[in-house]
Amino acid sequence: MKELLLALPTGRESRGRDYGLTPAHMAYRIGPGPRLLGARLPPSVRGGLMQIDCAGFDGEGDPVPCCRQILGECRRRGCRGIVCDFEGPPCGCLGKLVEILDRNCAAQGWALYVPEGYMTVPHARALVPSALTHGTLERRLREALGRYGPARTALAVEWVREDFPLPASGRGAPLPPDALEGMLHRLEPAVFFDRGLCAHYFTYMAGAKAHFVLFDTPRSIREKLSLADRLGVGTALLPQPEIEAHLEEIFGSNV
Repeated sequence: MKELLLALPTGRESRGRDYGLTPAHMAYRIGPGPRLLGARLPPSVRGGLMQIDCAGFDGEGDPVPCCRQILGECRRRGCRGIVCDFEGPPCGCLGKLVEILDRNCAAQGWALYVPEGYMTVPHARALVPSALTHGTLERRLREALGRYGPARTALAVEWVREDFPLPASGRGAPLPPDALEGMLHRLEPAVFFDRGLCAHYFTYMAGAKAHFVLFDTPRSIREKLSLADRLGVGTALLPQPEIEAHLEEIFGSNV
């Protein structure tokens, strides 16, 4: 795989660079106006990518001034790309904001990563989520590769721990790590590995209702990355808080 990105929360330290991972600094958000909001990073933080979310933004306003702020911050920090971590379909002016960023990032030689709902622009790279409840990750990635090509397809790795009532649909209820460990200890279920989903699972009964628990481990993350690499996906974005303690298990010394 050509590049591994690590979504790094503000103020967190990481050994990711030791394993060839490039930080995507989760210090930025689109706020009302719109305008760029963010934590004040130390001057020493340079390079990597900016990662921006839009939680709570209503989509109202002119995106041009906000784009100037984003691009200016990218230059000041010496970043070489932007990750738009936007949830849901394009809202209000966010589609136009992505169009402006796409044009300017291409001119600067920077990478721009966006959710698939924003892939109407000509240069950005699609963030394809790894979490599935049906089908296979291989099919999902092949569809994306057919649409965008290897250079414009990125795997957005999610560390999933979710509980679904059966039949499963959509996303399940997130399980804190201690809750999952408690269930495994209490229920002693038969745990299986689904090669299509590249994730572990088990089932259990809560009263008369059947449940399905889907979860990731270092092994399942390795499987996702190996599949993406085999298919020719150019980039993967990984979540630092969940994988930091497992970097050696996932990457060893061969990144």
